[in-house]
Amino acid sequence: MKNMQDIFCMTPEDFFRYIKTIRYGYRDTEGKVHVMSVGDNYDDTEDKGVYVFSSPEEVVKNNCGWCWDIANLIKVYCDRNHIENKCVFLEYRSPELHQTHTQVFVSYNGKWCEAPDNSSPLSLGDNAYEEAEVCIRNFAEMFTDYLKSVLGDKYETRHVS
Repeated sequence: MKNMQDIFCMTPEDFFRYIKTIRYGYRDTEGKVHVMSVGDNYDDTEDKGVYVFSSPEEVVKNNCGWCWDIANLIKVYCDRNHIENKCVFLEYRSPELHQTHTQVFVSYNGKWCEAPDNSSPLSLGDNAYEEAEVCIRNFAEMFTDYLKSVLGDKYETRHVS
């Protein structure tokens, strides 16, 4: 089992390889860890407990986390290692679907890229852009494209200022 000090000392390449080994799932209010696959629907899970945020230490201890938990661990690692980063929360809510995702973007080798998490097929440095805003916008468009594929004609664009 890794400890936080070991994790903070990892190179970015090793850290993001480690992140990809963390199981996808969550800890409930009773402390039980629920391992899921990325495509599972939480609402359809029979033995679901009420989700509770996990601290970075709990993610490491349980070797399990959802995007919110993983993003927090990534952000703490980046801040500790003086890696420029931006964290974005995306949400879509309609009568048919409620979908959220939290994503960290990092400056790596002078370019901005999606920080790989335990649900991403990317490696550190893939899909790199000169500007953070372009990187974030392109990621948000992928999120939107996913929603359009799920909802079809029911998809509706909403902008919050």
